[in-house]
Amino acid sequence: MPAAQSAQLARPGSASGSALGPDLAQGAGQGAGQVDGQVGGQIIRQDQLSAAMVAQISPETVITVPGSQIPLLRLALPPGLRGQAREQVAKRQLADQTGLGQNSLSLRPFMPQQTDPIRSRQTRGLDSWTRVLAGDSDWLHSLQELPGRAVLPDYLTLPTAAGVWSLTLEQIVAPGPAVPPAAQPGPHPVLQSGAGSAATLPLLVARLGPGDGFSARPALGLAMLHQALQAAPSTPPQAILWLGPPEAPELAEITAVARAHDIALIHSPEEAKALDLPRPERFAHGELACDLRHNPMAARARLAAAVLPWRWPLLAACLAAGLWAAGQWIELTRISAEIAAQTARNQALVRAHFVPSGPVLDARLQVSRALADLQRNSAAAGAHFDPLDLTGRLAQKVAAAGLRPDLLSYRAGEGLLLALRLPDFAAADQLAATLRAAQLSPSLTKSRVDEARRGVYVEFVITDREPSPKAIQEPQP
Repeated sequence: MPAAQSAQLARPGSASGSALGPDLAQGAGQGAGQVDGQVGGQIIRQDQLSAAMVAQISPETVITVPGSQIPLLRLALPPGLRGQAREQVAKRQLADQTGLGQNSLSLRPFMPQQTDPIRSRQTRGLDSWTRVLAGDSDWLHSLQELPGRAVLPDYLTLPTAAGVWSLTLEQIVAPGPAVPPAAQPGPHPVLQSGAGSAATLPLLVARLGPGDGFSARPALGLAMLHQALQAAPSTPPQAILWLGPPEAPELAEITAVARAHDIALIHSPEEAKALDLPRPERFAHGELACDLRHNPMAARARLAAAVLPWRWPLLAACLAAGLWAAGQWIELTRISAEIAAQTARNQALVRAHFVPSGPVLDARLQVSRALADLQRNSAAAGAHFDPLDLTGRLAQKVAAAGLRPDLLSYRAGEGLLLALRLPDFAAADQLAATLRAAQLSPSLTKSRVDEARRGVYVEFVITDREPSPKAIQEPQP
Protein backbone atom coordinates (compact mmCIF):
# COMPACT_ATOMS: atom_id res chain seq x y z
CA MET A 1 0.00 0.00 0.00
CA PRO A 2 1.62 3.31 -0.98
CA ALA A 3 2.63 5.63 1.84
CA ALA A 4 0.93 3.45 4.43
CA GLN A 5 4.18 2.05 5.77
CA SER A 6 5.30 5.50 6.84
CA ALA A 7 2.06 6.19 8.72
CA GLN A 8 1.90 5.07 12.32
CA LEU A 9 -0.86 2.79 13.51
CA ALA A 10 -3.01 4.59 16.05
CA ARG A 11 -4.51 2.97 19.10
CA PRO A 12 -8.16 3.30 20.17
CA GLY A 13 -8.81 6.68 21.73
CA SER A 14 -5.67 8.34 20.31
CA ALA A 15 -5.69 11.74 18.64
CA SER A 16 -4.87 10.33 15.23
CA GLY A 17 -7.43 10.51 12.42
CA SER A 18 -7.51 6.67 12.31
CA ALA A 19 -8.59 5.80 15.84
CA LEU A 20 -9.00 2.08 16.43
CA GLY A 21 -11.95 0.16 17.83
CA PRO A 22 -15.16 2.23 17.51
CA ASP A 23 -17.85 1.39 20.00
CA LEU A 24 -20.50 -0.98 18.70
CA ALA A 25 -23.20 0.98 20.46
CA GLN A 26 -22.37 4.22 18.64
CA GLY A 27 -24.17 5.20 15.47
CA ALA A 28 -27.07 2.82 15.92
CA GLY A 29 -29.41 3.06 12.99
CA GLN A 30 -27.24 5.38 10.89
CA GLY A 31 -27.56 4.24 7.28
CA ALA A 32 -28.78 0.99 5.87
CA GLY A 33 -26.41 -1.81 4.95
CA GLN A 34 -25.53 -2.23 1.29
CA VAL A 35 -27.00 -5.31 -0.33
CA ASP A 36 -24.49 -7.45 -2.20
CA GLY A 37 -26.04 -9.77 -4.74
CA GLN A 38 -23.10 -12.16 -4.91
CA VAL A 39 -22.78 -12.76 -1.18
CA GLY A 40 -26.50 -12.84 -0.51
CA GLY A 41 -26.27 -10.66 2.61
CA GLN A 42 -25.70 -7.09 3.77
CA ILE A 43 -22.53 -5.10 4.17
CA ILE A 44 -22.72 -3.19 7.44
CA ARG A 45 -20.14 -0.88 8.94
CA GLN A 46 -19.08 -1.62 12.48
CA ASP A 47 -19.94 1.90 13.62
CA GLN A 48 -23.55 1.32 12.52
CA LEU A 49 -24.00 -1.62 14.86
CA SER A 50 -25.74 -1.64 18.19
CA ALA A 51 -26.13 -4.42 20.72
CA ALA A 52 -29.64 -5.12 19.42
CA MET A 53 -28.48 -5.20 15.80
CA VAL A 54 -25.65 -7.64 16.56
CA ALA A 55 -28.15 -10.25 17.73
CA GLN A 56 -30.13 -9.93 14.46
CA ILE A 57 -27.24 -10.14 11.98
CA SER A 58 -27.60 -13.02 9.49
CA PRO A 59 -24.77 -15.49 8.85
CA GLU A 60 -24.24 -14.01 5.35
CA THR A 61 -23.68 -10.44 6.55
CA VAL A 62 -20.24 -8.88 6.02
CA ILE A 63 -19.16 -6.35 8.64
CA THR A 64 -16.61 -3.70 7.66
CA VAL A 65 -14.23 -1.73 9.83
CA PRO A 66 -12.38 1.45 8.84
CA GLY A 67 -9.42 0.52 6.71
CA SER A 68 -7.35 3.25 8.35
CA GLN A 69 -7.27 1.06 11.44
CA ILE A 70 -6.11 -2.05 9.58
CA PRO A 71 -3.87 -0.91 6.67
CA LEU A 72 -2.50 -3.28 4.06
CA LEU A 73 1.30 -3.14 4.23
CA ARG A 74 4.14 -4.68 2.23
CA LEU A 75 7.11 -6.33 3.92
CA ALA A 76 10.47 -7.54 2.61
CA LEU A 77 11.01 -10.91 4.28
CA PRO A 78 14.20 -12.97 3.84
CA PRO A 79 13.68 -16.05 1.67
CA GLY A 80 13.45 -19.43 3.32
CA LEU A 81 11.53 -18.38 6.43
CA ARG A 82 8.74 -20.67 7.53
CA GLY A 83 6.13 -20.84 10.27
CA GLN A 84 6.59 -18.90 13.49
CA ALA A 85 10.00 -17.50 12.52
CA ARG A 86 8.48 -15.86 9.43
CA GLU A 87 5.70 -14.27 11.49
CA GLN A 88 8.11 -13.01 14.14
CA VAL A 89 10.36 -11.39 11.53
CA ALA A 90 7.34 -9.73 9.88
CA LYS A 91 6.18 -8.44 13.26
CA ARG A 92 9.64 -7.11 14.15
CA GLN A 93 9.99 -5.44 10.77
CA LEU A 94 6.63 -3.71 11.10
CA ALA A 95 7.42 -2.61 14.67
CA ASP A 96 10.67 -1.03 13.46
CA GLN A 97 8.83 0.87 10.71
CA THR A 98 6.02 2.18 12.92
CA GLY A 99 7.87 2.65 16.20
CA LEU A 100 5.27 0.62 18.09
CA GLY A 101 5.94 -2.35 20.33
CA GLN A 102 5.68 -5.84 18.93
CA ASN A 103 3.17 -6.87 21.60
CA SER A 104 0.79 -4.07 20.60
CA LEU A 105 0.67 -5.19 16.94
CA SER A 106 -1.18 -8.08 15.41
CA LEU A 107 -0.80 -9.25 11.82
CA ARG A 108 -3.12 -11.02 9.41
CA PRO A 109 -1.60 -12.38 6.19
CA PHE A 110 -3.26 -10.98 3.08
CA MET A 111 -3.88 -14.17 1.10
CA PRO A 112 -7.15 -14.05 -0.82
CA GLN A 113 -8.16 -17.50 -2.03
CA GLN A 114 -8.15 -17.43 -5.78
CA THR A 115 -6.84 -19.69 -8.49
CA ASP A 116 -3.48 -18.73 -9.92
CA PRO A 117 -2.43 -21.14 -12.72
CA ILE A 118 0.99 -19.54 -13.17
CA ARG A 119 2.47 -19.47 -9.69
CA SER A 120 2.75 -22.58 -7.62
CA ARG A 121 0.92 -23.01 -4.36
CA GLN A 122 4.20 -22.91 -2.41
CA THR A 123 5.14 -19.57 -3.96
CA ARG A 124 1.74 -18.11 -3.12
CA GLY A 125 2.21 -19.29 0.47
CA LEU A 126 5.54 -17.48 0.72
CA ASP A 127 4.04 -14.28 -0.71
CA SER A 128 1.15 -14.34 1.77
CA TRP A 129 3.35 -12.83 4.49
CA THR A 130 4.91 -10.18 2.27
CA ARG A 131 1.56 -8.34 2.38
CA VAL A 132 -0.09 -8.16 5.77
CA LEU A 133 -3.04 -6.47 7.42
CA ALA A 134 -1.71 -4.82 10.58
CA GLY A 135 -3.66 -3.42 13.50
CA ASP A 136 -3.84 -3.03 17.24
CA SER A 137 -3.85 -6.40 19.02
CA ASP A 138 -6.57 -5.57 21.55
CA TRP A 139 -8.83 -4.07 18.93
CA LEU A 140 -8.45 -7.02 16.57
CA HIS A 141 -9.13 -9.36 19.47
CA SER A 142 -12.39 -7.51 20.17
CA LEU A 143 -13.58 -8.37 16.64
CA GLN A 144 -13.68 -12.08 17.51
CA GLU A 145 -17.17 -11.72 19.00
CA LEU A 146 -18.74 -10.15 15.90
CA PRO A 147 -21.16 -12.41 13.98
CA GLY A 148 -21.59 -12.67 10.23
CA ARG A 149 -19.74 -14.23 7.36
CA ALA A 150 -16.60 -12.09 7.61
CA VAL A 151 -15.14 -8.94 9.13
CA LEU A 152 -13.16 -7.01 6.50
CA PRO A 153 -11.48 -3.64 6.05
CA ASP A 154 -13.80 -1.32 4.16
CA TYR A 155 -11.52 -1.07 1.12
CA LEU A 156 -11.78 -4.84 0.53
CA THR A 157 -15.55 -4.52 0.09
CA LEU A 158 -15.30 -2.20 -2.93
CA PRO A 159 -15.87 -3.79 -6.35
CA THR A 160 -12.71 -4.07 -8.41
CA ALA A 161 -11.16 -5.74 -11.41
CA ALA A 162 -7.81 -5.87 -13.15
CA GLY A 163 -6.96 -2.38 -14.40
CA VAL A 164 -9.77 -0.70 -12.44
CA TRP A 165 -9.29 1.31 -9.23
CA SER A 166 -12.35 2.03 -7.08
CA LEU A 167 -12.83 5.08 -4.84
CA THR A 168 -15.60 6.18 -2.52
CA LEU A 169 -16.19 8.57 0.35
CA GLU A 170 -17.74 7.33 3.57
CA GLN A 171 -18.77 8.97 6.81
CA ILE A 172 -17.70 7.03 9.90
CA VAL A 173 -18.51 7.63 13.54
CA ALA A 174 -15.70 9.53 15.22
CA PRO A 175 -14.39 8.16 18.52
CA GLY A 176 -15.09 10.04 21.69
CA PRO A 177 -17.77 12.68 22.38
CA ALA A 178 -19.36 14.67 19.57
CA VAL A 179 -17.55 17.86 18.59
CA PRO A 180 -19.36 21.04 17.52
CA PRO A 181 -19.20 21.72 13.77
CA ALA A 182 -17.28 24.97 14.23
CA ALA A 183 -14.47 23.09 15.93
CA GLN A 184 -13.97 20.60 13.09
CA PRO A 185 -11.00 21.27 10.81
CA GLY A 186 -10.98 20.51 7.09
CA PRO A 187 -13.45 21.05 4.30
CA HIS A 188 -16.07 18.65 5.70
CA PRO A 189 -18.25 19.69 8.65
CA VAL A 190 -19.20 17.14 11.26
CA LEU A 191 -22.56 15.52 10.50
CA GLN A 192 -24.97 15.19 13.41
CA SER A 193 -27.65 12.54 13.53
CA GLY A 194 -29.59 14.18 16.28
CA ALA A 195 -29.12 15.73 19.67
CA GLY A 196 -26.40 13.99 21.64
CA SER A 197 -25.40 11.66 18.77
CA ALA A 198 -21.78 10.90 17.92
CA ALA A 199 -20.01 13.00 15.29
CA THR A 200 -18.95 11.56 11.94
CA LEU A 201 -15.76 11.99 9.98
CA PRO A 202 -15.16 11.62 6.23
CA LEU A 203 -12.99 8.75 5.08
CA LEU A 204 -11.65 8.25 1.56
CA VAL A 205 -11.74 4.51 0.72
CA ALA A 206 -9.65 3.28 -2.24
CA ARG A 207 -9.25 -0.13 -3.86
CA LEU A 208 -6.17 -0.14 -6.09
CA GLY A 209 -6.99 -3.31 -7.97
CA PRO A 210 -7.51 -6.77 -6.47
CA GLY A 211 -4.24 -6.70 -4.51
CA ASP A 212 -4.12 -3.32 -2.76
CA GLY A 213 -6.21 -0.70 -1.04
CA PHE A 214 -6.32 1.85 1.76
CA SER A 215 -8.59 4.12 3.79
CA ALA A 216 -7.60 7.53 5.17
CA ARG A 217 -8.83 11.03 5.81
CA PRO A 218 -9.44 12.77 2.46
CA ALA A 219 -6.31 14.92 2.49
CA LEU A 220 -4.05 11.99 3.33
CA GLY A 221 -5.95 9.68 0.98
CA LEU A 222 -5.49 11.98 -2.00
CA ALA A 223 -1.77 12.21 -1.26
CA MET A 224 -1.58 8.41 -1.11
CA LEU A 225 -3.44 8.19 -4.42
CA HIS A 226 -0.88 10.51 -6.05
CA GLN A 227 1.94 8.41 -4.63
CA ALA A 228 0.37 5.19 -5.88
CA LEU A 229 0.15 6.57 -9.42
CA GLN A 230 3.74 7.77 -9.27
CA ALA A 231 4.94 4.39 -7.95
CA ALA A 232 3.46 2.54 -10.94
CA PRO A 233 4.07 4.75 -14.00
CA SER A 234 4.34 1.77 -16.35
CA THR A 235 1.18 0.01 -15.12
CA PRO A 236 -1.36 2.73 -14.30
CA PRO A 237 -5.03 1.80 -14.03
CA GLN A 238 -7.11 2.13 -17.17
CA ALA A 239 -10.13 3.43 -15.28
CA ILE A 240 -11.05 4.89 -11.90
CA LEU A 241 -14.49 3.96 -10.60
CA TRP A 242 -15.98 6.66 -8.36
CA LEU A 243 -18.70 5.32 -6.06
CA GLY A 244 -18.95 8.28 -3.71
CA PRO A 245 -21.43 11.16 -3.72
CA PRO A 246 -21.22 13.33 -6.86
CA GLU A 247 -21.18 16.52 -4.79
CA ALA A 248 -18.06 15.52 -2.83
CA PRO A 249 -15.29 18.17 -3.07
CA GLU A 250 -12.68 15.43 -3.51
CA LEU A 251 -14.23 14.40 -6.81
CA ALA A 252 -12.85 17.50 -8.54
CA GLU A 253 -9.28 16.66 -7.55
CA ILE A 254 -9.75 13.00 -8.47
CA THR A 255 -11.08 14.09 -11.88
CA ALA A 256 -7.99 16.28 -12.37
CA VAL A 257 -5.70 13.42 -11.37
CA ALA A 258 -7.40 11.02 -13.80
CA ARG A 259 -7.18 13.56 -16.62
CA ALA A 260 -3.48 14.24 -15.88
CA HIS A 261 -2.64 10.52 -16.12
CA ASP A 262 -4.98 9.85 -19.07
CA ILE A 263 -7.20 7.57 -16.97
CA ALA A 264 -10.92 7.19 -17.66
CA LEU A 265 -13.22 8.19 -14.79
CA ILE A 266 -16.40 6.11 -14.58
CA HIS A 267 -19.27 6.20 -12.10
CA SER A 268 -20.76 2.70 -12.34
CA PRO A 269 -19.36 -0.81 -12.88
CA GLU A 270 -21.35 -1.17 -16.11
CA GLU A 271 -19.33 1.62 -17.77
CA ALA A 272 -16.22 -0.58 -17.66
CA LYS A 273 -17.58 -2.71 -20.51
CA ALA A 274 -17.47 0.28 -22.85
CA LEU A 275 -13.72 0.53 -22.16
CA ASP A 276 -13.17 -3.21 -22.88
CA LEU A 277 -12.43 -3.78 -19.19
CA PRO A 278 -13.79 -6.55 -16.98
CA ARG A 279 -16.77 -5.55 -14.88
CA PRO A 280 -15.70 -4.69 -11.33
CA GLU A 281 -17.15 -7.24 -8.96
CA ARG A 282 -17.46 -7.31 -5.21
CA PHE A 283 -15.87 -10.27 -3.35
CA ALA A 284 -14.82 -11.88 -6.65
CA HIS A 285 -11.12 -12.03 -5.72
CA GLY A 286 -11.18 -14.10 -2.53
CA GLU A 287 -11.55 -11.16 -0.14
CA LEU A 288 -13.76 -13.18 2.22
CA ALA A 289 -10.74 -15.35 3.07
CA CYS A 290 -9.12 -12.29 4.71
CA ASP A 291 -11.50 -12.38 7.66
CA LEU A 292 -9.96 -10.32 10.45
CA ARG A 293 -11.39 -12.67 13.06
CA HIS A 294 -9.09 -15.46 11.89
CA ASN A 295 -5.70 -15.10 13.53
CA PRO A 296 -3.21 -17.81 12.49
CA MET A 297 -0.87 -16.78 15.29
CA ALA A 298 -3.66 -17.15 17.85
CA ALA A 299 -4.47 -20.59 16.47
CA ARG A 300 -0.84 -21.58 17.00
CA ALA A 301 -0.96 -20.13 20.51
CA ARG A 302 -4.08 -22.16 21.31
CA LEU A 303 -2.40 -25.27 19.99
CA ALA A 304 0.67 -24.57 22.09
CA ALA A 305 -1.51 -23.99 25.17
CA ALA A 306 -3.19 -27.33 24.56
CA VAL A 307 0.07 -29.21 23.97
CA LEU A 308 2.45 -27.59 26.45
CA PRO A 309 0.80 -29.05 29.60
CA TRP A 310 1.70 -32.48 28.27
CA ARG A 311 5.35 -31.71 27.67
CA TRP A 312 6.56 -32.94 31.09
CA PRO A 313 4.60 -36.21 31.02
CA LEU A 314 5.80 -36.79 27.47
CA LEU A 315 9.37 -35.99 28.50
CA ALA A 316 9.10 -38.41 31.43
CA ALA A 317 7.62 -41.07 29.13
CA CYS A 318 10.42 -40.55 26.62
CA LEU A 319 13.01 -40.75 29.41
CA ALA A 320 11.45 -43.96 30.73
CA ALA A 321 11.36 -45.41 27.23
CA GLY A 322 15.01 -44.45 26.77
CA LEU A 323 16.01 -46.11 30.05
CA TRP A 324 14.03 -49.23 29.14
CA ALA A 325 15.66 -49.35 25.71
CA ALA A 326 19.10 -48.90 27.28
CA GLY A 327 18.39 -51.75 29.72
CA GLN A 328 17.22 -53.99 26.89
CA TRP A 329 20.31 -53.14 24.86
CA ILE A 330 22.57 -53.98 27.82
CA GLU A 331 20.73 -57.27 28.35
CA LEU A 332 20.98 -58.15 24.66
CA THR A 333 24.69 -57.37 24.75
CA ARG A 334 25.16 -59.65 27.77
CA ILE A 335 23.17 -62.48 26.15
CA SER A 336 25.15 -62.10 22.92
CA ALA A 337 28.40 -62.32 24.88
CA GLU A 338 27.20 -65.46 26.68
CA ILE A 339 26.12 -67.03 23.39
CA ALA A 340 29.51 -66.26 21.86
CA ALA A 341 31.33 -67.75 24.89
CA GLN A 342 29.14 -70.87 24.86
CA THR A 343 29.69 -71.29 21.13
CA ALA A 344 33.44 -71.11 21.67
CA ARG A 345 33.25 -73.74 24.43
CA ASN A 346 31.12 -76.01 22.26
CA GLN A 347 33.57 -75.75 19.37
CA ALA A 348 36.43 -76.57 21.72
CA LEU A 349 34.60 -79.70 22.96
CA VAL A 350 33.72 -80.72 19.40
CA ARG A 351 37.34 -80.33 18.33
CA ALA A 352 38.59 -82.22 21.38
CA HIS A 353 36.25 -85.22 21.16
CA PHE A 354 34.66 -85.42 17.70
CA VAL A 355 36.59 -83.43 15.06
CA PRO A 356 40.26 -83.58 15.99
CA SER A 357 41.37 -82.36 12.59
CA GLY A 358 39.87 -80.03 10.02
CA PRO A 359 37.65 -76.99 10.47
CA VAL A 360 34.43 -77.02 12.51
CA LEU A 361 31.89 -75.74 10.01
CA ASP A 362 28.61 -77.20 11.27
CA ALA A 363 29.09 -78.55 14.79
CA ARG A 364 25.65 -80.15 15.01
CA LEU A 365 26.04 -82.07 11.73
CA GLN A 366 29.64 -83.05 12.38
CA VAL A 367 28.86 -84.35 15.90
CA SER A 368 25.87 -86.30 14.58
CA ARG A 369 28.04 -87.99 11.99
CA ALA A 370 30.75 -88.79 14.54
CA LEU A 371 28.20 -90.29 16.94
CA ALA A 372 26.69 -92.35 14.14
CA ASP A 373 30.14 -93.72 13.28
CA LEU A 374 30.76 -94.57 16.95
CA GLN A 375 27.41 -96.33 17.19
CA ARG A 376 28.10 -98.38 14.07
CA ASN A 377 31.54 -99.34 15.34
CA SER A 378 30.17 -100.25 18.78
CA ALA A 379 27.37 -102.33 17.30
CA ALA A 380 29.77 -104.11 15.01
CA ALA A 381 32.14 -104.83 17.90
CA GLY A 382 29.36 -106.17 20.15
CA ALA A 383 27.54 -108.22 17.54
CA HIS A 384 30.15 -111.08 17.38
CA PHE A 385 27.65 -113.93 16.97
CA ASP A 386 26.54 -116.24 14.22
CA PRO A 387 23.01 -115.31 13.12
CA LEU A 388 22.29 -118.85 11.88
CA ASP A 389 23.42 -120.47 15.13
CA LEU A 390 21.38 -117.94 17.13
CA THR A 391 18.32 -118.59 14.96
CA GLY A 392 18.57 -122.38 15.46
CA ARG A 393 18.83 -122.11 19.22
CA LEU A 394 15.91 -119.65 19.35
CA ALA A 395 13.76 -121.89 17.12
CA GLN A 396 14.29 -124.88 19.43
CA LYS A 397 13.09 -122.98 22.49
CA VAL A 398 10.10 -121.44 20.70
CA ALA A 399 9.06 -124.80 19.26
CA ALA A 400 9.53 -126.50 22.64
CA ALA A 401 7.14 -123.93 24.16
CA GLY A 402 4.56 -124.73 21.49
CA LEU A 403 4.59 -121.21 20.02
CA ARG A 404 4.46 -120.03 16.42
CA PRO A 405 6.24 -116.72 15.66
CA ASP A 406 4.58 -114.16 13.38
CA LEU A 407 7.91 -112.62 12.41
CA LEU A 408 11.53 -113.61 12.73
CA SER A 409 14.12 -111.37 11.10
CA TYR A 410 17.71 -110.31 11.56
CA ARG A 411 18.80 -106.68 11.95
CA ALA A 412 22.46 -105.86 11.57
CA GLY A 413 23.87 -104.35 14.72
CA GLU A 414 20.78 -105.25 16.79
CA GLY A 415 20.09 -108.99 16.62
CA LEU A 416 17.07 -111.21 15.87
CA LEU A 417 13.62 -109.66 15.92
CA LEU A 418 10.99 -112.11 17.21
CA ALA A 419 7.31 -111.17 17.00
CA LEU A 420 4.57 -113.48 18.19
CA ARG A 421 1.18 -113.66 19.92
CA LEU A 422 0.77 -115.10 23.43
CA PRO A 423 -2.25 -115.79 25.62
CA ASP A 424 -1.29 -113.17 28.20
CA PHE A 425 1.57 -111.12 29.59
CA ALA A 426 2.53 -113.90 32.01
CA ALA A 427 3.29 -116.12 29.04
CA ALA A 428 5.58 -113.36 27.68
CA ASP A 429 7.48 -113.25 30.98
CA GLN A 430 7.76 -117.06 31.00
CA LEU A 431 9.13 -117.08 27.43
CA ALA A 432 11.73 -114.47 28.36
CA ALA A 433 12.87 -116.56 31.33
CA THR A 434 13.14 -119.65 29.11
CA LEU A 435 15.32 -117.78 26.61
CA ARG A 436 17.60 -116.47 29.35
CA ALA A 437 18.02 -120.00 30.65
CA ALA A 438 19.18 -120.97 27.15
CA GLN A 439 21.99 -118.33 27.31
CA LEU A 440 20.04 -115.91 25.12
CA SER A 441 19.47 -112.23 25.89
CA PRO A 442 15.87 -111.23 25.09
CA SER A 443 14.85 -107.54 25.19
CA LEU A 444 11.14 -106.80 25.13
CA THR A 445 10.63 -103.87 22.71
CA LYS A 446 6.86 -103.91 22.20
CA SER A 447 3.85 -105.41 23.95
CA ARG A 448 0.17 -104.66 23.48
CA VAL A 449 -3.20 -106.28 23.85
CA ASP A 450 -4.60 -107.90 20.71
CA GLU A 451 -8.37 -107.56 20.93
CA ALA A 452 -8.99 -109.38 17.67
CA ARG A 453 -7.34 -112.62 18.79
CA ARG A 454 -7.83 -112.25 22.52
CA GLY A 455 -4.21 -112.26 23.53
CA VAL A 456 -1.14 -110.07 23.59
CA TYR A 457 1.27 -109.15 20.84
CA VAL A 458 4.96 -108.95 21.84
CA GLU A 459 8.26 -108.27 20.10
CA PHE A 460 11.67 -109.34 21.37
CA VAL A 461 15.15 -108.48 20.18
CA ILE A 462 17.30 -111.56 20.77
CA THR A 463 21.06 -111.48 21.10
CA ASP A 464 23.55 -114.10 22.24
CA ARG A 465 24.75 -113.70 25.79
CA GLU A 466 28.07 -115.36 25.01
CA PRO A 467 29.39 -115.14 21.42
CA SER A 468 30.24 -118.44 19.79
CA PRO A 469 33.86 -119.28 18.84
CA LYS A 470 32.89 -119.18 15.16
CA ALA A 471 31.51 -115.66 15.52
CA ILE A 472 34.66 -114.53 17.29
CA GLN A 473 36.85 -115.90 14.49
CA GLU A 474 34.69 -114.32 11.78
CA PRO A 475 33.37 -111.00 13.06
CA GLN A 476 30.75 -109.16 11.13
CA PRO A 477 32.02 -106.28 9.02
